[in-house]
Parts: sequence; structure tokens; C-alpha cells
Amino acid sequence: MSMTVGGAKAILNAVIERTIKSIERLPSYEKELANDKATLAYINNLQDNGDPLPGGSPYDSFTDWKEFIEKQIRAGENSLDRVSVEKAELMAFEYFVETAPEA
Repeated sequence: MSMTVGGAKAILNAVIERTIKSIERLPSYEKELANDKATLAYINNLQDNGDPLPGGSPYDSFTDWKEFIEKQIRAGENSLDRVSVEKAELMAFEYFVETAPEA
């Protein structure tokens, strides 16, 4: 199955649009990651001070809470890594669309 350069460019233009939208979410990912790290510091502070879990906490222990937040932090870091890859892909896609000869 072969594809023309024009066909590839048409497909990549749609991919470029989706990739740009994904990259635009970077500030949200950074904010969520910062919030999660602040929450982890808060949990550690409570635990270090010997304070009890806050009332109404959905967690059974500090360990459960920390494990949940650490998982959120890993997910946030993975999102930032993915955006870095998307930025590189975007550069490659745009370069191809701009420079590939049609014939």
C-alpha cells in the first residue's frame, strides 16, 4: 500500500492540530504536578508532626494517601515527558509538511 506525499501531508495536518492541542495542556499538567508535590509535602509534614489524618479523609492511612499522591506525581511526570516527545514530533511533522516535494 503506497501513499502519496500529498496524502501524507493531509493526514499529518490533522495530527499537527491534535498535537498542538495536546501541547497547549502543558500548563495544566505542570500545575497539577506542582499541586501533587505540595500535597505530598503537606502529608509528610502532618506525619512528621504526628498529626492525625484530616477528618473526612477517604484514606485509611498516611501510607495509602502517600501512595495515591506518588502515583499521581508519576502520572504527571509521564505527561510532561509525553509533551516533550510531542514537541519533537510536531517539529518533524511541520518540517515534512513544509518541505516535502509533492512529486
